[in-house]
Amino acid sequence: MVTGLERYGLINSGLAPAKFQIARRIEAERRDSIEDDHRQVKKEFLKVWRSYDASILEEKPAEYSFLHLKVDYLKEILRECVFCERKCRVNRYETVGFCRCGVKSYYSSEFLHFGEEPELVPSHTIFFNRCTFACVFCQNFDIVYEDDRLANPKELAMLIDIRRRQGSRNVNFVGGNPDQHAHTILETLLHVESNVPVVWNSNMYHSELLAEVIEDVVDVWLGDFKYGSDECAERYSKAKNYFATVTRNFLRAKEHGELLIRHLVMPSHVECCTEKIVRWVSRNLGRDTRFNLMFQYWPAFRAKEYPEIARRLNREEMRRALEIASLHLDNLV
Repeated sequence: MVTGLERYGLINSGLAPAKFQIARRIEAERRDSIEDDHRQVKKEFLKVWRSYDASILEEKPAEYSFLHLKVDYLKEILRECVFCERKCRVNRYETVGFCRCGVKSYYSSEFLHFGEEPELVPSHTIFFNRCTFACVFCQNFDIVYEDDRLANPKELAMLIDIRRRQGSRNVNFVGGNPDQHAHTILETLLHVESNVPVVWNSNMYHSELLAEVIEDVVDVWLGDFKYGSDECAERYSKAKNYFATVTRNFLRAKEHGELLIRHLVMPSHVECCTEKIVRWVSRNLGRDTRFNLMFQYWPAFRAKEYPEIARRLNREEMRRALEIASLHLDNLV
């Protein structure tokens, strides 16, 4: 079993329940304050989750469950959206914020992906449109700036169950970015019958409020750690207060699931970003954290407008990045 992803392995072996399947089986009730209701039921959820008791899967899903409550909570938040750290506070039933998403969700594709990290393959990836970042080097800009297929929760759930029978080891919500579609994703999970691990493939720029809601369905956080510098994050992704936000979210994610961190090494950014990220991960998340050092940067989209990143990595940058990661981390993918 892969170190750092032990529970993920148990879920795939049928020896532990996926989080959302626990949430489907815990009864909830709407009273006066949905925030207070959520906080109270969460206590019961955490007890069951920490027990690793797979026998809960033998119980019928609740008529109105903790997962239903979460969906209702997220749909209420949409009226003054604070899903991501930008906290636009727009009413997404009427308009859109920075991510250009209203209440409807769209996705570009879904398939069994064999190009992810080895422990995830085959991964049922669902690529949602739009993003909470505006990366000038975006390699998925066609996904980020288009609306493709309307996401129907019941249809997506059926596809998730089909892909599980075809051998998927997880359902991997990605994009773009999944955060701004959390309401649709959790509504989809209401209809999934398979005990399949949920992978949240995110830029980790979500708000604390969103974390409070979605962390009870996420089994593995597949998080991008892009920048070690706030200046770099704002220049290339228009993301303010980046380092404090994502480090807060990684620390919280470690308490509520398992982690696999990705870092895309960028030209001219080994010292300001790669080294700072690797050192922080080692000191705060542990040397044994699953860490994927990625060298496939290429100057996509508008990167050529920024001379310092308008090229591929050179051999010295790759050598130096690998040296730094090998010195501080033991669990490189």
